[in-house]
Amino acid sequence: MMVDIKVALTGFPKTKEIYLEDSYLKRYKTRIMKVITDHGQRAYIVLYESIFHPQTGGQPSDIGWIKSNGGQFEVKKVLDINGVLAHNGRFISGSFKENEEVECEIDWEYRYEVMKLHTTGHILDRAVNEIYGKPIGTLGALHGPPKAYTIYKAPSEPSKIIEIEKIANQIVQKNLAVNIVYTDANKLREVATNAPNLDRIPRSDRYRIVVIEGVNGIPCTGTHVKKTGEVGRIKVLGLENESEGFKLYYNVET
Repeated sequence: MMVDIKVALTGFPKTKEIYLEDSYLKRYKTRIMKVITDHGQRAYIVLYESIFHPQTGGQPSDIGWIKSNGGQFEVKKVLDINGVLAHNGRFISGSFKENEEVECEIDWEYRYEVMKLHTTGHILDRAVNEIYGKPIGTLGALHGPPKAYTIYKAPSEPSKIIEIEKIANQIVQKNLAVNIVYTDANKLREVATNAPNLDRIPRSDRYRIVVIEGVNGIPCTGTHVKKTGEVGRIKVLGLENESEGFKLYYNVET
């Protein structure tokens, strides 16, 4: 019988999210809070701190490994359950004990690809805004493999693909700084410029804003590159009509 992870994590303290402060951190030592066995060698690992980004905010979860002298665990997916990160996967060997020290290692090649694609998503938001002459709301997104996209709440204009791509790559070529800024509700609109969906974000005492210098500032808990030049060349792959707008597919080429 498979475990109900939402029930199993009731009452657990929130995980400290290390990835929010440093997207480039590849390894980190922490301790095991809990091992929740699922079936066979599969399990959910709960850590006190984590460098693994969960599946949330349009970004796929990190993958990687958790290792100790007692065992090795392959992380296949990370879930955010009310602020508690559940690292789902399987034991390659051995097992873990509660409070045991472990070393976490993300699959850096995969993480870096996601970082580039997520920053590209923010760049494309600005390009689409320029084409339509106003901030365009988004209805969904996947900022990662296998095929990145954003769904925009606007009429589809296939003839604008070339211009959207051109504007986006001009931002890349300027190699602009990508900074993380924290602000409160009083200064949200001052920091979050040209951001879609600003009226729909939940009320909070503290917001994390990803600010691309001179481009936009978007509330986001994702992992991003430090400079727009890192993403490579942006390629808009096409548009697909949706009931309330259009889905824009994209990729990056190094």
